Amino acid sequence: MENNLVIFQRYRSLYPIIIGLLLLTGQPVRAASTVVLDDQVNEFHLGQDQLQVLRDSPDQLTINEITTNSHSSFTDADQNILNFGHTADSIWIRFRLVDKSVDANDSTWMLESAFPLLARFDVYVVADGRVTEKYQLGYEHKMKRRMLPHRFFVQPLRFERNIEYDIYINVERANGNVQVPLKLSRPLTFFYSELVSDHVFGIFFGILIGMIAYNLFLFFSVGSRAYFYYIAYIVFSFAAYQALTGYGFLLIWSQLPAVNEYIIQISASLGVISGLLFIKHFIKMEQYARWFVHYIHTMVGIGVVLITTKLVTAYFLSIHITLYLGFVTLTVPLMVLYCWRKGSRPAGFFMLAWITLTVGILLYAFNLLGWVPSNVITTNAILWGAAAEMILLSLGLADRINSERRQKYSALQEQHKAVIQLKEAEEQLMHRALHSRATGLPNRTQLRNTMDNLLENDESRHFTLLLLSLNNFHEFNKTLGHSNGDAILGILTKRICTLCKGIHNLYPIETQDREHNLVSSIEGVTFALLIKELDTSVLQSTILKLLRDVEKPFEYQGLTLDVDATAGIASCPSHGEDSETLMRNAHIALEAASSTNEKFSIYSHEIDPYNARRISLLGELRNAIEKDALQLYFQPQICLDTMQVSGAEVLIRWIHPEYGFIPPDEFIPLAERTGVIHPLTYWICRKAFEFKHSLDSQGYNINLSINISARNLQDPHFKEQVCKMAAENKVQLNKIIMELTETAVMYDPEDALRIMNDLSEAGIRLSIDDFGTGYSSLSYLKRLPVDEIKIDRSFVMEMAKNNDDQVIVNTTLMMGHNLSLEVVAEGVEDEATLYKLKDMGCDLAQGYHIARPMPSHDFFTWISGYRAHQRPQAVIKGV
Repeated sequence: MENNLVIFQRYRSLYPIIIGLLLLTGQPVRAASTVVLDDQVNEFHLGQDQLQVLRDSPDQLTINEITTNSHSSFTDADQNILNFGHTADSIWIRFRLVDKSVDANDSTWMLESAFPLLARFDVYVVADGRVTEKYQLGYEHKMKRRMLPHRFFVQPLRFERNIEYDIYINVERANGNVQVPLKLSRPLTFFYSELVSDHVFGIFFGILIGMIAYNLFLFFSVGSRAYFYYIAYIVFSFAAYQALTGYGFLLIWSQLPAVNEYIIQISASLGVISGLLFIKHFIKMEQYARWFVHYIHTMVGIGVVLITTKLVTAYFLSIHITLYLGFVTLTVPLMVLYCWRKGSRPAGFFMLAWITLTVGILLYAFNLLGWVPSNVITTNAILWGAAAEMILLSLGLADRINSERRQKYSALQEQHKAVIQLKEAEEQLMHRALHSRATGLPNRTQLRNTMDNLLENDESRHFTLLLLSLNNFHEFNKTLGHSNGDAILGILTKRICTLCKGIHNLYPIETQDREHNLVSSIEGVTFALLIKELDTSVLQSTILKLLRDVEKPFEYQGLTLDVDATAGIASCPSHGEDSETLMRNAHIALEAASSTNEKFSIYSHEIDPYNARRISLLGELRNAIEKDALQLYFQPQICLDTMQVSGAEVLIRWIHPEYGFIPPDEFIPLAERTGVIHPLTYWICRKAFEFKHSLDSQGYNINLSINISARNLQDPHFKEQVCKMAAENKVQLNKIIMELTETAVMYDPEDALRIMNDLSEAGIRLSIDDFGTGYSSLSYLKRLPVDEIKIDRSFVMEMAKNNDDQVIVNTTLMMGHNLSLEVVAEGVEDEATLYKLKDMGCDLAQGYHIARPMPSHDFFTWISGYRAHQRPQAVIKGV
């Protein structure tokens, strides 16, 4: 039975070296003797006393040539177990036997060679110089060709009594290790031995399969890569053992002889690679020496090269892979020993496993030498050592799990007190994550969560998202400071929450301790409400009432303050069916309300600057500029001292062939964002200068006010182009006024100041449009080369009825005149407002009461018919 496991000498290169050194201590060469088989012999191990060998390097000898020249060619064997090392030679083996058994019914013997990795194993039985039987058992033939399918090479032979037979065996392998351990057994003894061997191997392979299943469970439970690599190591070891023991060819690939040429070398290399990676992660070598990791990676790379070479070439790499295995087997334990001495507990398990495997190999070698008795343990010592190695490594992995769990449990105990102490802080952090720090109200995240919950329920999917913004709140911060601004925000937040409690159709944003938060503070001074489905008219009246109540003046530290509020509205499902879309569209509606000075705005595709229509309009706007498809309109301005027409504001109009009239508020912002504003402004200037030239030629020497954008102030060639177009149309630049909003001036103050100075030096007059709605400071305004300011229409339209608006307008007039600026009031809608402005000393006025914007030909008709003297002089004088 001990010869069944000779194949395991190849598994690690260290072990064949040890065994080979031990076997070299054999007896002196003797002349081969005849094997005598009688009734007392049940099993006979053929050794150096019976065997003769002949190397046939060119592989040219035939059995006839061998039998003819055998006496002069064969030499006595010098080993009990024939081991020819790595060779590609064809080797002939001969022994002589005679059967002197008395029992005529027991003349069958089993010839066995317990080394399955021979491509050729031919048996010749010669009697009286004649070949009587020939058998081909090598793995180059399919298993079904054998008389007795077996994991080793086994051939039943039947001998006649008292006749001498010469048995010739020819073996060959493709440059791998060649061993020929020969044995003759009676059938009963053979099958009994096989039964024991099958049980031993069954236990061994069962242990391997069990280890695979056990570690696979641990891998899926823990997820550590160490378990994955260990499973791979066991699997590849299992494949190598299957080939080395012959069970693979017998049971798995019996019809594929060529697999034997690959399975040993590839599985052995993969086993080393996975074993190296396992050791790296199992012991965590990077904690002890970084160069260990580099060494392992280098060895893994060499293994990959060997596998690739074997797969893509016809080379038989047995020697190379054996050296690779031997080098790794000798060096890795030294590294592991170093880690163990540094305190690695897993390294201790590995050393113990390695020692058990080494002990198994030594016991097997000593059994071959006869130093220890043969039994189930010593004969299968390598198997027991390998099984013990894998069990110990699995226990080491389990121990590492337990160790890590103990460490985690200890850490959890330490953290338990901290968790209890931090629980309140965690709740506060969660509260902060879902609430505004400034107001304490639910924030955008909490609002989104609530909206998502409503959208999941069909009954609550119909609701309206209202965003309410405090437009002029920044003035409180700048005027009174941020601390007072925070206090004022608290007052307004409390007011909004109180007002919302009176609205019965609101969804609560959050419920805490049976109290409902109906308002969300999503950013800065923007609040959100969720309104249940209402009739449109009821919804609008509810929103207007809420805005009016929010804007009511309030007292703070002896000051009477008021606030301006606007709202944006988006409804589900008409304006969006998810929280992200609803939030986006409500913000767009809020921006639209702020830009148009409306109290609230409902989302629509028309006001959405990012919808598909706006994008398509961009290309059409470029085309309209190139084809002069745009129109200029002009709104007159009158001097309030003389009531004469002093100028006109140039306004752009676009009549689209498909969409009809497209307001400037829709396509101007789009042009500013995309750079089309530059060719658009140049087109307006060119057409305006042509119109000014026509006015001058007909005797109307009035000013033209042209609106320009913040993007124009970033154009270094703007002044040069304007002056060039003015010269081409013979226009005096001092009759041209460029209007900019406060926002445009403050977009990039330094560049704006530089360009404005260039325009002023060229003679162009400059005006600040919509004055009072921006955020420019008086200190900065003093630096600007401005000739004129225009009071925003929102202060002018209701000033005849609203004392607060009158105060704002009068203050602005005084400030402008003190800065030597002309003041223009726009938005004059009635005669009372016109003469109120005249009484206050306003310089210029424009609005629908004077004239609406009109195309050029209508402007000529209007100005020619305008007569200031037709108005009552007493009214004109105002006193």
